Amino acid sequence: MQGTLRRDPLNRVWVIFAPEKVRTIVTPSSENEAKFDINPFIPGLEDMTGKNILTRRNAACPGEKWTSRVFPASLPVLKVENSKNPKGDGLYDTMERIGAHEVLVETYKNNVHFDELSESEISDIVSMIRDRVADLKRDTRLKYISVSKNRGRAAGGTIDHNYLEIKAFPFVPESIKAKLANCRGYYESRERCMVCDILEQERKDESRVVIENDRFIAFCPYASRFPFEITVAPRRHSASIDSIDNDEIADLSALLKQLGFKLRSALNSPAYNAIFIQSPLSASETESEAFHWYLSIIPRISVLSAEALENEIYINPTLPEEAAGFLGSIKNDK
Repeated sequence: MQGTLRRDPLNRVWVIFAPEKVRTIVTPSSENEAKFDINPFIPGLEDMTGKNILTRRNAACPGEKWTSRVFPASLPVLKVENSKNPKGDGLYDTMERIGAHEVLVETYKNNVHFDELSESEISDIVSMIRDRVADLKRDTRLKYISVSKNRGRAAGGTIDHNYLEIKAFPFVPESIKAKLANCRGYYESRERCMVCDILEQERKDESRVVIENDRFIAFCPYASRFPFEITVAPRRHSASIDSIDNDEIADLSALLKQLGFKLRSALNSPAYNAIFIQSPLSASETESEAFHWYLSIIPRISVLSAEALENEIYINPTLPEEAAGFLGSIKNDK
């Protein structure tokens, strides 16, 4: 079987494409593996999760007190009421667990797949992400806001329900610093955004594009680290998701609904991670021109090797052109 080595220009990591490894790397997973005896995210059990920060009530769901909501995590890894209180012990640094940790329950519906939600329900979710990011940005102690979804036990999910987590950190993660430096260097040498150029090249090439519409594109990255990894990015340059407008929310929601169906149909409802990547809160004007937010979706159908964990060298048995072609061929006739 023919393989290849490819380098990811954004993350600067190498990926080994080895089709012969498909039987040892790819493992089945399900988004419905993480179960509790009681699901605290359904209506009527709000007392188990605490006071709402933000709610939506979708007009298409009459009779419901809420259709999606945000509340503080019951076991937060970061706490907004803490003080930073940094300390040092020789070369070791420490501080209190200052920050924010919120849960966004995407729907009141139990036992439902994401793509079975309506486009207007998904739009509510995206608008809530935008609003929470914009609100958390006002806290000058915070440096980076992470929005992520862990669906299924293999992806780190703890409850069989559609939910997101929003975490605001008092530092910028090293991976984001590296991406920012990469993008800034590219911008300074070419006076263009790297991700904008990637999107232009992917649209021109077409072989890795899964789906696109007027404002967004979903594609399998040239050097995909994982089988069926997908990047979703706005065609308009913007550094942070809180800049998304209502027309973009509508187009992103339509695309995510179609994409969810394709992934579920192609991979038998796999566990997956979805991570919004955006600029740090302290980004300069130049860095904002250089950095472009995007959503990374990773189906958890493969195992990580020691090379990936320690050296960031990934082994992927599926070429992105093959993955994109397969996903693109799946149609929803309903």
